[in-house]
Amino acid sequence: MPDPLEGHTAKALDGALAELRLRAVSMGGLVIDQVSTSIRALLEGDATLAQLVISREARVNDLERTVDRDAFELIALHQPVAGDLRMAKAVSRITVELERAGDESKKIAKFAARLATGEPQGPVHAVARYLRHMATLTTGMLRDAVRALDEADSPMAQSVTARDSELDAEFAAALRQLLTLAMQDQRFLGATIDTVFALKGLERIGDHAKNIAEQVVFVASGEDVRHRRKRVTSDE
Repeated sequence: MPDPLEGHTAKALDGALAELRLRAVSMGGLVIDQVSTSIRALLEGDATLAQLVISREARVNDLERTVDRDAFELIALHQPVAGDLRMAKAVSRITVELERAGDESKKIAKFAARLATGEPQGPVHAVARYLRHMATLTTGMLRDAVRALDEADSPMAQSVTARDSELDAEFAAALRQLLTLAMQDQRFLGATIDTVFALKGLERIGDHAKNIAEQVVFVASGEDVRHRRKRVTSDE
């Protein structure tokens, strides 16, 4: 005869895991909006949008701490194994990646706020096309990585990592454009450096999206592809 207590325990674990994943997905939605809003603030010189991003950073941090605490409690109380344990660990790691992506958005927003108060906008205008395209790429990668977590879709997660090379190429092209500008007019040097950091921030957000996708693959297959990537790099 089936143990009713065992069935109740399994349902409790399933519910706790579903809630944990839902919190991570909700955090992902906020971070995606942080990225897109920070780039809008930068391109439009909008101090109000920049301050919105900066003010919401505390909410991103709170969500990361909450999910990490809940994941720890879930593991301690329910002692999950196999796929359930991988999910709990992966969600905790994913929220760290999301929090770091949020940090990059805050840095971009702070630069946007400075632009709105008089910093030269020439460098930003010179690479506006690249900023828009990189923002589209990074938010798309983040969105699909978070959706892959929500839907347990490993192929979607793997498609995220495939887009990283396009993001790197855009970053390299934007740097060449900025170098040309800096050589032509050194008055833009400070703003050029800030613009490089904004571009680098978008590239890093793409890296965080890729890391999230790798965690989804880990949940689905049990294979930690982070270490496989490191071995391939060292072999090369």
